[in-house]
Amino acid sequence: MLKTVIIDDDYVSRLILRDMLEKFLDNIEIMGEAGTVADGVKLIEKTNPDLVLLDISMPDGTGFELLDKLKLINFKLIFITAYSEYAVKAFKYSAFDYIIKPLIVDELTKAIKRIPHINQVDNKVRVDTLKENLLSTDETASKTVALPEINGFAIINVGDIIRCEGKRNYTRIIFKDNTEKVVSRTLLEFEHLLAPLGFVRIHRSHLVNFPNVVRYLKSDGGMVELKSGELLKVSPKHKENLLNKLLCNKL
Repeated sequence: MLKTVIIDDDYVSRLILRDMLEKFLDNIEIMGEAGTVADGVKLIEKTNPDLVLLDISMPDGTGFELLDKLKLINFKLIFITAYSEYAVKAFKYSAFDYIIKPLIVDELTKAIKRIPHINQVDNKVRVDTLKENLLSTDETASKTVALPEINGFAIINVGDIIRCEGKRNYTRIIFKDNTEKVVSRTLLEFEHLLAPLGFVRIHRSHLVNFPNVVRYLKSDGGMVELKSGELLKVSPKHKENLLNKLLCNKL
């Protein structure tokens, strides 16, 4: 059983959330609820929960301020948010799970089922990354992203990525300094995350950071040359989108 606390200033939201948890999930034990930062801190310190469902905006502060008041974030954390679809990407950049208001049973159950795969190591670093990305109102601005590792998370600047290469359920990420990381996320997940930041899919196996593209070559059905000197195949499915992006970049 997951010892769980709910921290949200909206009483109705807490009521709905509790009802959903009790009706649709049998691995949750609700230890208590709180509606303010101050009460939330006391509740967490008293119950030592496994999971905290945390609202971001409350009358006496934010969920981030609540986390700052804790000596240790030794629990799994899922945010409850009313943020727009764009801002939700900040949660993905930071490798945090979230539930969007108004609450939907399907989204809640999916988030809870992902809990065994949530790594709580380096929570403080990920929270700081999340705050930084939420504060940025420019979707094209430089972003940092949390990449899961065996012992925690690596926080990297998106601009340092040259390309991503998909290998089944894993993605190989290649950086400007010639280092690389293999992450247990699909290339499609990275495409959804990074496309708004200037990345373009050129092949079922390749997602490139567009500023690193030097030229398009017609040979072998279509290739791109990167600043690193690499030549990557362009598939017919993605060729038109790439060429349109290259054309717009010239104008």
